[in-house]
Amino acid sequence: MRTSAIGTLRHRTGIMRGISTTVLVAFTLLILLPTAQAAQQSAVKPASIPMSASGPQSVTDEDRLSRALQNMEEALARLEDKIQLGNELNMEVERLAALESDIRRLDRAVQQNFKLIERHIRDRHLPAVILERHQAMVADYRQGMAAFLATLQGTLRAPKGKALAQVQKGRKYLKDHKVRRRHLADDPRDLPNRSLRPDPEHKPRESGWAFKQAGIESNPKVHLAALGDFTFDRLPGASDPAYLAETPEIQLTQPIKEKAAELGHDPVTIYHWVRNHIQWQPTWGAGQDAALTLSAGRGNAFDIAGLLIALLRASGIPARYVHGTIEVSAERFKNWAGGFEDIQGALNFASAGGIPITPVLGGGRIVSVRLEHIWVEAAIDYVPSRGAKNREADTWVALDPSYKQYQILKGLDAAAIAGIDLEAVAQTTLDSATVNTAEGWLSGLDPTALATAQTQMQGALKEYLAQHYPHPTVGDILGGYKTIVEAFPSLPGALPHRIVAVGARYGQVPKALQNTFTYAFGRDVLGDLIDPLTLPLAKLNNQRLTLSFRPATADDEEALQSLLPQGEITDVSQLPSAIPAYLIQVVPELKLNGEVLKTGGPMRLGEELSFFTQVSHAGRSFPAKAYDVIAGSYLAVAAASGTIAPAQLQAVQDRLSHTKTTLESGDTGLIASLSREALLGDLFHAGLLGYYAQLIGLAHVLGLQQHGHYTLAAGTGTFGYEPNVSYLFGIPRTITPGGVVMNVPIVHIVGQDTNDGAKKRDYLFQVGLISSALEHAVPEQMFVNDENPGEAISAVKSLQKANAQGQRIYHLTPANQAMTLPAIHQNSLVMQEIRAALNAGKEVITHTDPVSVPGWSGAGYILFDPETGDGAFKIGGGQNGGIISIDELIGIFAGIFVGLGIISGTAIIGGASLLYFFPLVISYIYFWALLSLVNNYAEFATGAGVGLGLPYFTWQVFLSKAAIADAIALIFGILSMVL
Repeated sequence: MRTSAIGTLRHRTGIMRGISTTVLVAFTLLILLPTAQAAQQSAVKPASIPMSASGPQSVTDEDRLSRALQNMEEALARLEDKIQLGNELNMEVERLAALESDIRRLDRAVQQNFKLIERHIRDRHLPAVILERHQAMVADYRQGMAAFLATLQGTLRAPKGKALAQVQKGRKYLKDHKVRRRHLADDPRDLPNRSLRPDPEHKPRESGWAFKQAGIESNPKVHLAALGDFTFDRLPGASDPAYLAETPEIQLTQPIKEKAAELGHDPVTIYHWVRNHIQWQPTWGAGQDAALTLSAGRGNAFDIAGLLIALLRASGIPARYVHGTIEVSAERFKNWAGGFEDIQGALNFASAGGIPITPVLGGGRIVSVRLEHIWVEAAIDYVPSRGAKNREADTWVALDPSYKQYQILKGLDAAAIAGIDLEAVAQTTLDSATVNTAEGWLSGLDPTALATAQTQMQGALKEYLAQHYPHPTVGDILGGYKTIVEAFPSLPGALPHRIVAVGARYGQVPKALQNTFTYAFGRDVLGDLIDPLTLPLAKLNNQRLTLSFRPATADDEEALQSLLPQGEITDVSQLPSAIPAYLIQVVPELKLNGEVLKTGGPMRLGEELSFFTQVSHAGRSFPAKAYDVIAGSYLAVAAASGTIAPAQLQAVQDRLSHTKTTLESGDTGLIASLSREALLGDLFHAGLLGYYAQLIGLAHVLGLQQHGHYTLAAGTGTFGYEPNVSYLFGIPRTITPGGVVMNVPIVHIVGQDTNDGAKKRDYLFQVGLISSALEHAVPEQMFVNDENPGEAISAVKSLQKANAQGQRIYHLTPANQAMTLPAIHQNSLVMQEIRAALNAGKEVITHTDPVSVPGWSGAGYILFDPETGDGAFKIGGGQNGGIISIDELIGIFAGIFVGLGIISGTAIIGGASLLYFFPLVISYIYFWALLSLVNNYAEFATGAGVGLGLPYFTWQVFLSKAAIADAIALIFGILSMVL
């Protein structure tokens, strides 16, 4: 077996695990750049549209003062370190004195601005409550500034023996009286990018009595009623309306009804179509509705059973779930679970997915496996035609559409086709860098050899395809597997595996077996979520979920309106560049497809809302994750699991196209009617769908090279617009235009063919690197092109930039931290989080000094567990994600006014930046709708014209767009070479 290039680099350098992997993969994730180019090249390029005259955001006196206070906090931290080390202090003391002078000067300017705001309030005759808020802010500010300056004077004048205590007092004051957005530090024991673990104790129940003891009961209770023309009077229980009803998972949507009609409402055809077309994922718990499963072409046993039931119910045929335990031979289970080489690897993958499963031993080896499973019973006219003629139901017929066997496809070896020596390329790349094994750092890695090999492999692969594969399929190129088809004129006489026990039958999936997402706005003093909202994942999966804010009262709306210019707004430059945030109160709203699900209490504009998300997988609950959202943001909220369906990508593309058409119409009435969801929600929802489509697709391609298996267990987090806020002593003083921010924690399920724990860990870590790279790639794909330059940041991008600048990339461990930490010069909060991770036994990859993109400066750093591969891929400020500044593109969001619903999509939006970006985003969604087809691994057509996986969609679709074909070839080639 060929040794991977990464493995060779590790062994030849002796450098600790992680550096070579991180830097190489960081560079080779330039595979994402052709993706951006594909989106750009296929976008409709409008004529030159003038951008906002406002240009980059204005920096206010309040901004400068807030930054000066932050600089003071950092200076005090440096001074504390030097005191503790016994170093010379004069330079730091001089720096404190200079900062004090700046702060006093800015204080005078801020106080003068307070007077101007009060004049505005009085001149506009704003409500009394607005004036009261202003006066309270002024009083709190003056008190906070006086107390801080007194503390600072005590520090500057403290005798040597008391200097440390005074410095610590000053730091504590600034920490307790907030001067910056809270650093979002992760608990190193619960990293946000984590994988689910197999649980050998989670075993299947092996008797009906065991199911009853566990409280698992059938539903519904017996209820008789007459239904329709199709008769089933002779079949006990079949006439219960529950067996034809809709449920959260079984929604009889138009696509479901159309598919049932296409299949002739025939139970035999319906069963075989679902069995032959829908791929099984070894996970547990209901998480997709039937329409999502239909579009995605994959799902777990709950999802696939739900699709079959939905198609049968849409055809007037009663159907229900059956929950029991089955036994499958080891060889057949390895194939069914995805083509594993080792039975223990297949067992661990299914167990990590939550399936109650256990091996059955014979002769000292695993001969079969038992697992809890879901299948279907349908009320069928079975005697004598076995469903071929369906007039009068006489039998509950057991059908298992999930169970099948696959033909495993190898795919092409691009390196071999191109005649490239991977080890030589790896060595050349390594030789370009300076590596210090003893100190654990690397610098100056040159990716030229990699780029050259990429180009050669791409060209060779294209030529090879033209010669040998005139009509290539995805499976031919990438590998994967296809279903071994079964097509019979009647329904099967029995299930294809042994039933060990039947536990219950359901008309509707019980709540205990539903995967759920829970949302809350904050915790109480006991640590419990406040008024949590729990919803079935099937209701949320792939849907547009948004978190936004609206003015709390009419007084707040009036105060915001008073900040707008008089008369018609025709250009963004007419809007104020800063808003006194403390004057306004807003209310958070969580919406699903535009409908409000949850509302929070009033809070100051610019204040931070702790937005909690908690995931539960059929009884397995995970700790709630919080993200501190700035009030005034507009965010799409991720709710994804299993897959991203082409139909969802198509739906958001259609909505974006409709909005674009409306904006282009020039009809002010229509444009003004556009909601925030149409203007912003669909843009950011598209970004999240594209992000997860890319992650799943790239993780799969990577898995083909690494002998790994990947399933998205839970994609959470946010993507959207966040403003900047200046905080003065705990109060949000000023809110100014911000940027597009992505923060996406991910729960993975990973497996490894041979059950090699080290390879599984490395595969997970590499998937994490891809997830990080996408956090800068997605915003750039959506909003950046030649006419609109810009740059996003992520942990991986920070490492790339640092290496390009000649910085050292360090791999910090608990063992080497005494030597490595002094070389890292990041802000005190980042350093604090790094130290906490090292003290908890984790490892860290970061660079020595801050890097910058427009609107952001700081560190990129990776915290990871060396045993499991779990990690946090972070940028300064604590986000587990990326950010892109859009100061020059403020027309997209019109400050916070569109986000808060104060102004609509009138000429300020329709004539400028937002319209400009719709073609880019629509093209971006089109591209990833195509790539989502790759996520279905492979598709093939039989002589009978039945498509398997994804019907009638071949690789030629990709080849019809050269840039897209280049991107996919490059993905395949570089992952073959490096990983």
